[in-house]
Amino acid sequence: MSSEYRSWEEREANAALLRAEAEAKAAEGAGLAEKAKADAARAQTDILAEQVKRARLAKQLEAVEDEKTEAANARRDRRREARLDNGTGFKNLVTAVVVLGLAAALPAQLKYFLGLRAEGSLDTGPAWYLISIPFFLELLAWTSVKGTQWAARRGFARWPFWLLTLCLAGFTGWVNGSKGAEMYGTVAGFALAATSFFGPILWEVREVIESRTAGDNRSAAQRAADKAKAREARAAAKEQAVQDADRKRTFPAEYAEYRRIMIANPLGSVQRDAAWATAWSNLHGLGVGVTAATLASRADARDAIDAVMARADISPEALAVDNLLRDLFAESPKGDDDPGAAPAKRGPKRPPQTPTTLGGLGKQPSGRAPRRDAVEPLAQADLDKAREYLNVVGEGKFSAPAIAKLLGRSHVYARRIRNAVNETQEG
Repeated sequence: MSSEYRSWEEREANAALLRAEAEAKAAEGAGLAEKAKADAARAQTDILAEQVKRARLAKQLEAVEDEKTEAANARRDRRREARLDNGTGFKNLVTAVVVLGLAAALPAQLKYFLGLRAEGSLDTGPAWYLISIPFFLELLAWTSVKGTQWAARRGFARWPFWLLTLCLAGFTGWVNGSKGAEMYGTVAGFALAATSFFGPILWEVREVIESRTAGDNRSAAQRAADKAKAREARAAAKEQAVQDADRKRTFPAEYAEYRRIMIANPLGSVQRDAAWATAWSNLHGLGVGVTAATLASRADARDAIDAVMARADISPEALAVDNLLRDLFAESPKGDDDPGAAPAKRGPKRPPQTPTTLGGLGKQPSGRAPRRDAVEPLAQADLDKAREYLNVVGEGKFSAPAIAKLLGRSHVYARRIRNAVNETQEG
């Protein structure tokens, strides 16, 4: 056999080897592809991470810029508030007014005074010996202004310097105004007078404001709140003054005692209302507004009501029950004929009562036992006492409440006694 002959097994093994090598190469190629994909994905992930990092950094930078802007705005607001609190704008304007006033007043005065000539003099040159007068006139008022500052620092009274400033500034303004009107007309005269007069006055106003606000560290909101509290305190003090005037006019004796208590105690240790209550109690021994006369009026009113009830044969118990039923079963405020009215709640109606010989004392709803004092026999001793009482007081004061007090019995029994005595008198 030829040496190139291969058996079937050899060929099969060789084919398997070739297939394995092909599969290995394919697997290697697939691995390289997968690696390439993984590298690409990793690169894409790195790109996205870098983008996220840049976006986060941009956001942080934006937040930092916003914080810087807010801080700058806050500083600007604080500076503006500080300028408003310190009156920086007002001070600067006052300084500008003073400078412009001097710049306008001094040249006009220099021209005027340097142009003066002695009467009969042939000299045509400037009157140099008068050159100091304009400066002297302008410095007069400012000397008083500086005196005001010195007085404020030393704690002296400032009103003399204010008066001096007003007089000196007025004199300087008058000189400038009269000579300016003579040289340039009325309008120019008033304008020149203003340049010399209003500068020192405005500077004094500035100094007053600065001295008043030097020790005031409150904010604008705090000052507004303090002003509101001060207004409320003034309103309360005004109301208290009106009340005191009314008390003094209506209750002079009580008001005198009230003032004595307020003066005798340390200031602020006793409240007004407490002192008034104590004063009232000292004079009347009762609560505020109540006197012995008012108690007597109450007693007279109760007696009058009892007398009316006795004549109408109405017992206090029945009146109390009627009032209770009226409160519990209040009728609608609208009439019964009103179609829009809600059905009225009415209490239970008592059956009609028929008068008896006892003057209505036998009025009892059916099914209820009568009261003992409404049916018990009348004692002869009680009738005799009632007749004697009638002879003493007369028919005008012969009432059931009086008889009840006389006998120490109930009003129902007293009405029976009264009716029986009246029937005996009529018979």
